[in-house]
Amino acid sequence: MNRILGLTLSAIVALCITGAARAQTMIRFGSASNSVIISPLLLSQIEPDIWGKQGIAITVTDFRGNSSNCVAAVIAQAMDVCQVGTTSGTDAIAEGADLKVIAVNTGPINEIVLSTKTVERLGVKPDAPVADRVRALKGLRIVSSAPGTAHYVTLTYMLRQVGLQMSDLQFRTLGDPLAMMQSIRNNAIDGALWSIGSLGGNISDGTGVRWISIPHGDVPELREVPYVSIYARGDWVQKNPELAAKIQAGLAEAIDRIKKDTGNPSPRIKERFFPQLDQAIWDDGYAQARTAFLPGAKATAAGWAQLLKLQEEATKKDYARAAFDKALLPQARAN
Repeated sequence: MNRILGLTLSAIVALCITGAARAQTMIRFGSASNSVIISPLLLSQIEPDIWGKQGIAITVTDFRGNSSNCVAAVIAQAMDVCQVGTTSGTDAIAEGADLKVIAVNTGPINEIVLSTKTVERLGVKPDAPVADRVRALKGLRIVSSAPGTAHYVTLTYMLRQVGLQMSDLQFRTLGDPLAMMQSIRNNAIDGALWSIGSLGGNISDGTGVRWISIPHGDVPELREVPYVSIYARGDWVQKNPELAAKIQAGLAEAIDRIKKDTGNPSPRIKERFFPQLDQAIWDDGYAQARTAFLPGAKATAAGWAQLLKLQEEATKKDYARAAFDKALLPQARAN
């Protein structure tokens, strides 16, 4: 009798677990990169209750820095959503793609790291006024992401403020932070503009110097510009409005836990996703990223308009279709 009762209880538990699993909707979540700047998404994989309370489970695909492929995967319905540099999505919208912003993850998250040898010969100190540090970039071998990206338009903006343009640099496109660090160490380039923490190896080993950091407040007028957003197809959002809202709510919860340091997330994220990374590099990147995550996973109208203006100036495209009230779902708007 006890054996039968035990088997019956086991069957009931198994059915309950199966029912719970079926109740969760699986979301195919693409991410253009895997670094400290996507810590909310990483934390949500460590603390499954973040999605569990939303009735969601996720599978994450890392597109290893290829933003275009992440956006293309959403357009082709291979992914439900894509977390990517905001400009990659707005460019696609400007070119006719039916995409909607369901959440906005971070504000500015980029920095310029120069080689120590380059800084020594510039005659300008790392704590000099920002305008002087930007002018010192003239003629340097600088790498970053492709024209039209958030990194590129930010660099264009900073140069323009001191009367320079991209042609005043020896600029070329490079999207691999490991290659950037090695190039700085081996004097193949003078410096790079990339996401916070990614070039920390140069700072840690003394081969590089943090020259300009947007998260540190070096260019305060850009503080509301939305850098990383989560996009979905417009028709998918129409069919799944509740799911879109739940994804935004889950990311907002993850951001809140990071900002409040709930459950001490930093060491847990590092241990799970970056166990081999130097602790000093991780701590530096994480501290900067915490300041950049946007409360509520929302963008302001002013910040969004500023981003589109920067893009228009850099690419000469028409971004009217990507306007705040057209591209962003209501839950992704801060005002």
